[in-house]
Amino acid sequence: MTSAELRSLAALTVTDPASAARLILTRNPGREALWLALALSVALTSLLHGLSNMAFGSVAMPGIPQSVVGYGALMGGGLILTIAAIHRIGRLLGGQGSFWDLMAVMVWIQLVLVVVQAATLLLALTVPLLSALLALAANLVALYVTLHFIDQAHRLNSLMRAAGVLILSVLAIALGVLVLLSLVGGPIPGATPYV
Repeated sequence: MTSAELRSLAALTVTDPASAARLILTRNPGREALWLALALSVALTSLLHGLSNMAFGSVAMPGIPQSVVGYGALMGGGLILTIAAIHRIGRLLGGQGSFWDLMAVMVWIQLVLVVVQAATLLLALTVPLLSALLALAANLVALYVTLHFIDQAHRLNSLMRAAGVLILSVLAIALGVLVLLSLVGGPIPGATPYV
């Protein structure tokens, strides 16, 4: 795709996400291109994370690595896990999308969010209030777009069903992480440690 087509698709993603999703799905970018796009989105997000830490100092958050490589690994693994969960839960609820359909639309959302993240970082250096407002608006729009993309990829014909897929996917991932932490002996969020 040319840069003009990418800008047009990004604008369509915000104004008419259902049409944008259908356009992405009809292009059928191929598995290699999807993995490269996923790697690119993770690398760019991790780079912006590192730049943010350099500009404002790193804020220690539980479970979030401060290094660019660690953050990238967590981000990439989380994105793949999210795509897999939305694929499987969606199929259980009558969806018809393949893993690659879901990967195509979810990776595109990530690439658009990279641009928003870069704009947010620039605004944080100049007009912090606008940066906070942009981040809030971006999160709301991203949720709206994600619901449409799940609906189109799984051909559910219902945003409510798409919301159900997303909520159940998040719960399944959270449950899986808790089980994994309990098996490896890691700290469980919210649990009171024995003294």
